[in-house]
Amino acid sequence: MKKNINKKNLNPFVIILLLFFMLLSNAGFAGASKAVADGSFVQAWLCGSWTDARWQQEFTAMKNAGMHYLVIGPVAESAAGQTTKTLYPSSLPNTVLDSGLNGKDMVDVCLRNAQAAGIKVFIAISSNDLWWSAHGSDTTWFYNQMKFDNTVCDEVYSLYKSKYPDTFYGWYWAYEVDNASFATDAEQNELITGMNIQLDHLTAANIKLPFMWCPFMNSKLGTSQAYQALWENVFSKLHITTGDIFCPQDCVGAGGLDISQVPEWFAALRKAVDTKSGLLFWSDVETFVQSDWTSATIDRVVKQLKDEQPYVDNYITFAYCHYDSPYNLNPGFHNTYVDYFNNGVLESTPPSVPANFTATVKANGTVNLSWDASTDNIGICGYYIYRNGVQIKKEQVPVLNGGTGTPLATTFSDQGLSANTNYTYQVKAYDFANNTTATDSVTVNSGEIALLTNKISVGCSYTVSIPADSIYPDSNNKELTNGSFARINSKGDPAWEGVYDVSKTQRDIIINVGRSKLVQQFAGYFLYDSYASIYLPAQVKVSVSSNGTSFTDVGYLSIPTIAVGTAASSVQCVCTLTNGVYTSYVKFSVTPGGSWTFDDEYEVRNGNATGVEETNNVPKEYALMQNYPNPFNPSTVIRYQIAKEGNVTLKIYNMLGKEVKTLVNEKREAGSYSIDLNASTLPSGVYFYRIISGSYSDTKKMILLK
Repeated sequence: MKKNINKKNLNPFVIILLLFFMLLSNAGFAGASKAVADGSFVQAWLCGSWTDARWQQEFTAMKNAGMHYLVIGPVAESAAGQTTKTLYPSSLPNTVLDSGLNGKDMVDVCLRNAQAAGIKVFIAISSNDLWWSAHGSDTTWFYNQMKFDNTVCDEVYSLYKSKYPDTFYGWYWAYEVDNASFATDAEQNELITGMNIQLDHLTAANIKLPFMWCPFMNSKLGTSQAYQALWENVFSKLHITTGDIFCPQDCVGAGGLDISQVPEWFAALRKAVDTKSGLLFWSDVETFVQSDWTSATIDRVVKQLKDEQPYVDNYITFAYCHYDSPYNLNPGFHNTYVDYFNNGVLESTPPSVPANFTATVKANGTVNLSWDASTDNIGICGYYIYRNGVQIKKEQVPVLNGGTGTPLATTFSDQGLSANTNYTYQVKAYDFANNTTATDSVTVNSGEIALLTNKISVGCSYTVSIPADSIYPDSNNKELTNGSFARINSKGDPAWEGVYDVSKTQRDIIINVGRSKLVQQFAGYFLYDSYASIYLPAQVKVSVSSNGTSFTDVGYLSIPTIAVGTAASSVQCVCTLTNGVYTSYVKFSVTPGGSWTFDDEYEVRNGNATGVEETNNVPKEYALMQNYPNPFNPSTVIRYQIAKEGNVTLKIYNMLGKEVKTLVNEKREAGSYSIDLNASTLPSGVYFYRIISGSYSDTKKMILLK
């Protein structure tokens, strides 16, 4: 039974407290009631093929994590000169249903399953690639795009709102605003006018729903105060209605903000939001690590939530469905987060120490690390690998891609080290809450890493598939083989040849060494300068040819692992063959590690200073090389060598250990071989290839991405 309250008997102070708590019970106050996420984005490339059962799996996981909202889309995607692709059957001109949906109405499938699960859905309206180049400069394009987007809203609302009245909850404006591109009054007025074209239409057409947008910021491009002022100006003229949602990306995953900067920037944006009555302030919490596109451990995500809690009304994530779902990632991310959601604290049980940690030096100076897998109460997320106290590598559980996942690597090869240098290594196991345990440190000496005496490439002519940048030119095609090295570790030294390629296309350098010569060692010299966005190649493949047309792969340069923040340096990368090969042409195929690649010299060497060339070309040991390229689609090359004549089998297996292809099953003489694998008939996924010859066997992993 409810009790009657006699207001006359209440103390005025008590009345004020009651009113205060009544206000706090309404939506729109600063400070979410609990530092937990309330929803996720999901994009068509991930969910376009989902069945009803798969949707229900995802929604069950979201509900177990306490989530109530999903953002899906954009439902119409445009690019210059292309037909607009939609996620639903549209009757609008110049549109076509996205071919990846195989005729399925993805919007209806999502809403139908969301209704059954009790999840509210924001429909992302539209996107256009021209936004990034045209906003701030082409108001005609922008305003016309907003008018087109209004027709999308009209059509989507008429198709789905009456069918799913409670589930179809809101609109999401997919165009991203940053803190550098809208610095001037003119640019801000363009943004205001464009957004109002959409907001006014939704209101006039009586199809207005909560309207969310997610801008972003980068502390290197401006201050929190300037961003606050930008949005205060925009809010003062924006025709929003009560319940609309300003939901900035917290930019921790993408690197725009260091996590320590989050309180300052969100406090400033809270002040801006408070100038607009009825506007809600949510956070778009980034749950990924952009440097390697892995999932952030849950401790970092929880810190983001808690640091933002004093300022925001609610949270959505980018994106739990991508980076934490138990059906897309190892369930340890989800299980650890749900444990936090239910108990309010992160679990703190550390993993076991990785046992039997060893570091072994190979003849070429490479250090091979190995250890036994750790165990944990929820699961092992990965291993941090340290060299001389600095983290150089992170091995973390991969995306499942519809499979069961692959075992975490418990080995690592550290390449490209300096000769006769002591290196100290350590491995830390970490779980999904980032609890860690470390091995004891092991110190080894890299030993001699000798360059063979006879350099046969000096002054040789060469061709390149991508020319050097005009700012850092190649002087008469001599820079790369003239034997003249840069004097300083800076792009300012003219000996460096700079190549800029934002698409990171493989660049081939083909050196003509003349008549057929014995070659056994190859070297490349590259500049590393992270401050100038100059990175080492991701990979350099070496191949040889007798005619300059048909090449055979023989190896890869050893690219060292360099810790982020290392000082600018010149790096020597070497590949030494166990046995030399005869050739007239040597090709270095350079896969960039970033947009800028700076190379100095390429060398081809052998060990014969007198010019008498060896003829013995029989391998002295067995070996199975890593396939290239990897990942691949759909073709790749697998190389191997056998030291004795005998029967050889080379077979491909899927994740379940089922044999899917036999590449070799016959008697072969001792020698080096390569085989082309065409996997066009196989589905995307992780595969293993295994060789057996006599008592020798080896297995390697490869990834097919279609």
